[in-house]
Amino acid sequence: MRGSKLTTAIMVIAMLTVAMVPGAVAAADGDQSLQVSVEQDAETGNATVTVTLNDTEKTAVDNATVVVESSGNYSGNGTHYTGAEGTVELPNPSEPVTVTLNVTTEDGNNTTEVSEDLVPLDESLDVSVEQDDTNDTVTAKVTQYGTEVAGANVTVEADGEYADNGTYETDANGTIEVAEPANTTNITFTAESGDLTAETTVSVDGNDLALSVEQVDNTSVVITVTDDGELLEEANVTVSGDYTDAGDYVTDENGTVNLSAPLQNNTTLEITAEHMGETVSKTVTLDGDVEEDDPFGALVSSFVERLKQQAGDGPMGQAVSDFVTENNPGKADEKRPDHAGKKDKGKDKQQGPPAHAGNGNDDADSTDDATAEETTTDDEEDEEDDEGNNGKGNGNGNGNGYDN
Repeated sequence: MRGSKLTTAIMVIAMLTVAMVPGAVAAADGDQSLQVSVEQDAETGNATVTVTLNDTEKTAVDNATVVVESSGNYSGNGTHYTGAEGTVELPNPSEPVTVTLNVTTEDGNNTTEVSEDLVPLDESLDVSVEQDDTNDTVTAKVTQYGTEVAGANVTVEADGEYADNGTYETDANGTIEVAEPANTTNITFTAESGDLTAETTVSVDGNDLALSVEQVDNTSVVITVTDDGELLEEANVTVSGDYTDAGDYVTDENGTVNLSAPLQNNTTLEITAEHMGETVSKTVTLDGDVEEDDPFGALVSSFVERLKQQAGDGPMGQAVSDFVTENNPGKADEKRPDHAGKKDKGKDKQQGPPAHAGNGNDDADSTDDATAEETTTDDEEDEEDDEGNNGKGNGNGNGNGYDN
């Protein structure tokens, strides 16, 4: 019985002691759990461990015990105690290491455990790369111990040809931005800040800028531009060739440019699409609006109608004249349609007046013709003289008879 009374008395004393611990009393007023943060210094690489109460004031915990353990060879392993500011400074590691921090308050009533990766100062700079297909960009970000580094130099070098090779300076967010390459390419990003360097090589997907050309019923041409499979608005399109609609265009909200069909068959066009510095080109051969066996006049007529629809600048007559001069089948063999035949350039080709007009190249015939023409002229003059003489004779005869 006396043994039972003694045990009960000890338990009562223990309960009273716990009730008088300041931390336990404060626990009723708010959250008194411990919060541990670790931050390495960008100049020294030393790690500062800060222990606070997880309350609204983030109260520093003085004289807390911090036990450091790691799987590697780290000089900071061991037991440390926080100062008035609740901090402990650990040395710069000689190699990357993961440390486990076991923290206990001075009264022993509050404890927590965290793990943290520590990196040596000479390996503290880091460069990461992210690709944005939506905007066709590649962003490199430079950090040191997780903090953005402004003013760092980043050299960009691709394995193959790449327009954005060069050296750039990071902005306030520690980033530089370059365009996606035209094709999938390995690109190396090398960052430098002070005496520190960091390098990473990544495979960057190519900018899938693409264009397609479709001819609809020989009456219209539809050019479609896509980027990564998505219809691309406001892409620049250049159409080159012997073509009424040759020129520069911008794709609409459907990623398309709509043009008229060429006037003649087998019209070859060079089409180039450009967007944010990247280009893609395609050569196509299209059918014409005018059939091959149609007369040349039909081609000219179609051209005139095309001009009326386009309402282009400058006099229409001059444009038609230029078109006829350029495309007239008689200009050159390559301009002549099949039904017009080939121009005979043989030396034996005879040209001149029709047969009934005589041979204009025969000198003798020419002389005879000239003599005949001269004789005819003399005869006509003689007739005129005779007529005059007859008149005169009549006059004289009448006169003489009247005198008699």
